[in-house]
This record gives sequence, C-alpha cells and structure tokens, in this order.
Amino acid sequence: MLDSILENAVKRAEHFSQALLWYKDNLSHNENYRKNFNSLLNELNACARSNNATKQVFFIAVGKSAQVAQLAVSMLVSVGIVARFVHPTEAFHGDLGVVGKNDTVILISNNGRSSELLQLLPGLQERNVTTYVLTSKDDSPLANAAHHLLLIPPFEEMCPLTQAPITSTITSLALCQLLVAATVESREYPIEEYARNHPGGAIGKRIFLKADSLMIQGNDLPLVNKRAPFQSVVSTFTKYSKAAVLVVEEQKFLGLIAEKDLRFAMEKYGASVFELTASDIMNKNPTTIEPGLLAADVLRLMSEKSPPFNLLPVVDKAGNAVGIVRMLDFVAAGVSI
Repeated sequence: MLDSILENAVKRAEHFSQALLWYKDNLSHNENYRKNFNSLLNELNACARSNNATKQVFFIAVGKSAQVAQLAVSMLVSVGIVARFVHPTEAFHGDLGVVGKNDTVILISNNGRSSELLQLLPGLQERNVTTYVLTSKDDSPLANAAHHLLLIPPFEEMCPLTQAPITSTITSLALCQLLVAATVESREYPIEEYARNHPGGAIGKRIFLKADSLMIQGNDLPLVNKRAPFQSVVSTFTKYSKAAVLVVEEQKFLGLIAEKDLRFAMEKYGASVFELTASDIMNKNPTTIEPGLLAADVLRLMSEKSPPFNLLPVVDKAGNAVGIVRMLDFVAAGVSI
C-alpha cells in the first residue's frame, strides 16, 4: 500500500512539472500568450507606488483560487505594487465601489464559470475597467468576457477524488509568481526598497539596522580609568556583567579589558595581580569600529575572524569610547549575514 502511494506521489510530481513546463513553451513560442503576459505586466507596473499612481490592481476569486489571489496580492504589495484582494460576494454587495475606471481587475477561475465572478461582469463592464482572466478554459464565459486572457495550463487535477484543485492551484500560483518576478525585474526594483517593506524581517535588518541600535552605551557602558586598580576593574566587571570593560581617560579610548585578559593577568602575576592597574592588563590595540555601521557588516567582521570576536569597542572619530557591540546581542536580534 505504501509503495503504491509513493509511486502515485512520484507521478503527481511529474504531472506538476509538466504543467509548469507548459508556461515555458507558451512564453517562448506563443506570441499571443507573450503579448497578454506583457500587457498584464505593464498594467502591474503602472500600479507601482513609486509612480505616485492612483491606479490599483484588484484580484477577485473564490475558493482555493481566492487563496492564490491573496498570496499574489501580498507578494505584489511587498514589491511596491498597489494591489488589493476583493471577495466577490462582498464586491456584489458594495465593495465593488472601491474599483475605479482606471483600475485593473484580475479574475482567477480555473473552470472560468464561477457564478460569483460572472455576476460581477456587468458592474465591471459598466465601470469600463480593464479585466484579465486567468483560467484553464479558453472557451469559458469568463474567458469570452475578458479584455485579456492568460491561460492556466489545461491539465487535469491530480487528486484521487479528481475534484480537489491540486494541479490548478499550483499552476495559477506559478503564473502569479512569474508576474511578480517580472515586475521586480522590469522596474529594476531595488533591494533597499524591498527591505524597507520588511523592517522586521531578516532582510530589513541586514539592509538597514545599524549596530548602534544594539550597542551597549550610556549608563550601561562599563568604563574604568587607566589608573584604576585591579580590584576596581574586577568590581566593574561584576557590576555591569558585559564581558568586557573599556579603559578610558576623560572619555578617550585607551584599551579593552576582556574576561580573558583578567584570567591571563591572574595566571601570570598570581597574588601580585592586585598591584596592577587597568593600563597594565588592557589590550592597547584591539580592533574597534566607528558608530553608524550596519549591524550585518559588523557581524560579518566579527564572524570572519579566527577565532570569531565576541565583542568590539565602538570608538568615534574623536577617539571617544561610545559603546560595546556583542555578537550575542546581534544573534538575539535576528541579524544575519
């Protein structure tokens, strides 16, 4: 039983791959398909927020196609296209009012006969909006009513029940993904803009998050004077628990004392370590960074060292000690390289 189920899964995977290759053939050789694809691409680009356009693109669909439409809208919005999803039932009871004459409407229906979409056609035609239909049936009522038709591969549903839209959801989503990628490419949409739309994600942090925002600074910054006795240095470590202290004189950075420097001094000097001062045990030439660097760049710098740096002092152009950045804080904040 298990073997036959796995064999059928392999057959379905092959079926899906053939359905997706249908796009390759039509986008390569079918001039009418290429024309309609480019036409819809131009409509999407005209809805780009960077153009300060009032034009919008609306996706309307029901059932599983509605979920495909909502995902397409989500992806388009993330790359700066003004897109919205409207449920046909809500549109039929007032929400159609958001659609203006300059807008574009994309209707998704695998069989091209969804009654919920058909009942909207008179209202869309009255507004004289441009309509695109994504369907696998080129002779369906929706296909015949559309200004432009983009076919979904006319492949059977590879469901044991022959009813669930397993194949068509994959192929309709793939077409939407192709359009999303095309609008990014044709507009030369910059990665910085994409990051601005994802401030809480890894890409947003990689592009925009400054190391300063994760820096230990102000009253939390452990500082000791270069003449501070060893016992005072240890007390500062205990008080702040930041794994290091910065040695300064009138805020000017002189050196770094990390936990390993304490251990080294105790092993080397034994009981006479208490006769030493901060300047005796500090690292006088540690790697430092300036304020204003991207967190991802700093994390990369720390990671590329062998062994990796756990922390770095932050020193401004005037030579003042302004902070400490720690790898553990970057990792906790979700910074990646």
